[in-house]
Amino acid sequence: MRICILGATGLVGRETITLIARAWPGATLALFASRDQELTLDGKSYEVLGASRLEAQDAPRGDLAFVALDDEHSKRYVPRLLELGYRVIDKSNTYRTDPKVPLVAAGVNSSIIDDSVRLVANPNCTTIPLTLALSPLRREFGLSAVTVSTYQAVSGAGIAALDAFLADARDGYQALDRLGGPFKLSGYAGNVVPHNGGTDESGFSSEERKLIFESRKILAMPELGVSAQCCRVAVAVGHYENAWVTFERPVDLERAASLLSDPAQAPYVKYLPGAAGEGLSALHCVQDRDRALVGRIRPDARDRDRKTVCITVVGDNLRLGAATNAVRIATRWFKSADQDLQAP
Repeated sequence: MRICILGATGLVGRETITLIARAWPGATLALFASRDQELTLDGKSYEVLGASRLEAQDAPRGDLAFVALDDEHSKRYVPRLLELGYRVIDKSNTYRTDPKVPLVAAGVNSSIIDDSVRLVANPNCTTIPLTLALSPLRREFGLSAVTVSTYQAVSGAGIAALDAFLADARDGYQALDRLGGPFKLSGYAGNVVPHNGGTDESGFSSEERKLIFESRKILAMPELGVSAQCCRVAVAVGHYENAWVTFERPVDLERAASLLSDPAQAPYVKYLPGAAGEGLSALHCVQDRDRALVGRIRPDARDRDRKTVCITVVGDNLRLGAATNAVRIATRWFKSADQDLQAP
């Protein structure tokens, strides 16, 4: 089995390499990035070629490709990979809105992938854990509306932003300034900032619009009422989401907890009981990287009909929110040796 990774040297590309060793031991890797280089990962060295080599007539053919590039480069290379015979999973925003391309959160709607599908879009890193939590509850209680506030780690902005954040945090906290004076006002270190890139005339950023649109597409509910507020917080890895979810029928909290605790009903979810939220943190999800941590399910006191609940969802944005989901999608075509990575 020959597997191609574009964007192999980025944060998500590196995680994908690690997961491939679990899912398909012995697979042959063809790694590409912006230029020829060598990548050292977990004590092993890998040859990485410039992506432009894929445009050559003698470019290698293969079975499966993961694309972890920006939108511009995905548009350039995904069609070429399809020409070369690869089945492709694209992690950019390029194909998510295309009605002809499945947008898949493994464990929610991965059953729509069969042998006829050759290109799948990987959702945004906040959409995947949210829909994993919503899907089993929707089947039991119906789903009417979702309001969500996200607190997103810096690693979602890429390896350069993460490294700069770590350096700024080191330098800023050394000053022991209780008001955070040494930190940059618009920087990530020691700060919380709006995730406001691509804000359009609607007043919502591209990140917020992704969460709204993608949740509707994955759940096959185009009219679902969704509103989102997104911010970036001074955390390296791990996205945190608080949601207020309104269902069509009154919610029995014990039944909801039972559903989320059942792997058959809620795959890739770890339910944490208790209203206090013990075990629900960004650092906790980095210790359980391939599951959504879900808890703090409480009735919203404003809703006398008991159809609205508050819920917290946490997920590793590099793994569950990106690389792990992509690998699980691919297991619909190529069975995984690691059952924890096998999509239903």
